[in-house]
Amino acid sequence: MKKILMLATVCLSAYLAQSQVVVKCATDEMFMESLKQFPDVQLEEQKANLIAAQTPAQQKKATVKYIPVVFHVIHKFGLENISQTQLNDAIRVLNEDFRKMAGTNGGSSTDPLTADIEIEFRLAQFTPNGIPTNGVNRIYNLGTDNARDPQKSISYWDARKYFNIWVVNSINNTGGTPGSIVLGYAQFPFQINTQTATDGIMMRADQMGVIENVDVSQLGRTLTHEAGHWVGLYHPFQGGCVGGTSSNCLSQGDQVCDTPPVSTATTGCPTSRNSCTNDVPNLPDLVKNYMDYADGNCMNMFTKGQKTRIDQIMPQYRSNIYSTTNLSAAGINADGTYQALPASATKAPYYFGFNTNSLAGTGWNLENYMCPGDSGWQINNTIGLVSSGSMAAMNLKTWRTNVRNAFTSPNIDITRLSSPTLSFYAAYARRSTASGDRIRVFISDNFGRTEILARTILSTELSSGPVSADPFTPSSDQWKKHTIDLTPYKNYTNLRVRFELQSLRGNNVYIDDFRIDEPTSIGEQLKRALSFELFPNPSKGSSTISLVNTQNQRFDIELIDIQGKKIQEIFSGEMQAGNNRLEMDVRGLQSGMYLVQVKSENGMFVHKMWVE
Repeated sequence: MKKILMLATVCLSAYLAQSQVVVKCATDEMFMESLKQFPDVQLEEQKANLIAAQTPAQQKKATVKYIPVVFHVIHKFGLENISQTQLNDAIRVLNEDFRKMAGTNGGSSTDPLTADIEIEFRLAQFTPNGIPTNGVNRIYNLGTDNARDPQKSISYWDARKYFNIWVVNSINNTGGTPGSIVLGYAQFPFQINTQTATDGIMMRADQMGVIENVDVSQLGRTLTHEAGHWVGLYHPFQGGCVGGTSSNCLSQGDQVCDTPPVSTATTGCPTSRNSCTNDVPNLPDLVKNYMDYADGNCMNMFTKGQKTRIDQIMPQYRSNIYSTTNLSAAGINADGTYQALPASATKAPYYFGFNTNSLAGTGWNLENYMCPGDSGWQINNTIGLVSSGSMAAMNLKTWRTNVRNAFTSPNIDITRLSSPTLSFYAAYARRSTASGDRIRVFISDNFGRTEILARTILSTELSSGPVSADPFTPSSDQWKKHTIDLTPYKNYTNLRVRFELQSLRGNNVYIDDFRIDEPTSIGEQLKRALSFELFPNPSKGSSTISLVNTQNQRFDIELIDIQGKKIQEIFSGEMQAGNNRLEMDVRGLQSGMYLVQVKSENGMFVHKMWVE
């Protein structure tokens, strides 16, 4: 009972309605804390500010800096385990704001001070070990609640090579207003030498992007604000009404001359506010600046002076992260495009039957997002279409709605197929006629960094068994075949399929017999054209393959198990025209179903074989 209660607590503790005071940024507080442990940081800050105040060198032409990003999503299978789509949206907002993109909030600013910062952010395509990635590292850890710098060690990549962004459920506000909510905080560039292992940004998950599980009031610009600190900017209300004249604007306040001093942080969008009157000339507050605390729909600008400060500081502390050498190691070209990935060693035609105790080493992965317990996707060793194995979600146990859980295929090179087709069998029953479960099938060619929704299968189409409030266990005739035309993606060399179940009070779901090959009809036609026969079948020791080849051509014939693992090479090479017979010894194999996979220059097919 304790385990069940703990799981329920984990699920329920995600984003409850809050009425506490909101602290939009804890960067200053965290910086003051760091000075207690690293007092020399203040000297480094002074050095950075002197560098920023120097007359900048003339730039011959604009040069965009590209920054490789990794999101560390620390979660407890709650709403804080946000989707790749939401993280991509957070990157979108960040780039729109930093680049003053046309048609966006920043691009709409008519203020002559508005600047294009000429920094863009890219999800890393390779890990520090050179392994392809989607730029997201998900870690289950209860440290997602009340997180602080110590929780950054749960997952960390070298801060000199990657921009680390930790995404958590809530952030500790020790030293701040009791019970207040912190939205995010960052480290300044001049802290990297003494605090390398914590360099980056920590963010609440509900501040990422503007879709799905977000607090829409900030429109994703909390991340823009914190990234501003990460590249070297202070708040415009730094020190209050100071630094307002030409003689002290580079040494006091936010140390930027074209941002008027602000007495205290702005709230809402009071565009006529003038909180400091001692600046010369006396100008209203620049409340729309990303480094103040205005509402997200109000913020729309960095200034030219802020850009100058960034351009002075970044080369001193963060030059390696945007160097062409480092970008290349992260899988990014010097122009910000992504490097082409090498083709997957796994080639279509491809088959997998889920008859395994573990997914380790298969290339298949679970991506259960929300309260999986024993209700998320998992291998089921007792139920299957053609054997005792399938991928199953015990969905009847899911008592919440809109729970998302997923699993993914290996990366597969499908370019050898002329008409690639994905097929699989599913078994499902609704709990009631009101059940609205659905499976969404996503396609990717870059390890999931971006995806295309290829198919949504609603509960009515998915159903293969009768409505029942009892746990659904399918019989052999309660499986339904689903196919997806992959021709639009036929050039994909790393096609990955992600099955996502959205639970809406339904029953159990099973998936089996995953295939990517030419349409079945083509395979069957080829089998008939070759007069293919296999006998005896079932076999107790040996069997014979008979086929009639009308022309000399290459054949690759293999015996594989239902997981797609090669058991035996039966023939490989050029086969002469005419009647051909191949002997196959299956003694020593465990009883069960196997597949004879036949590949020729004209196509391929598989033929089921049983060993007794």
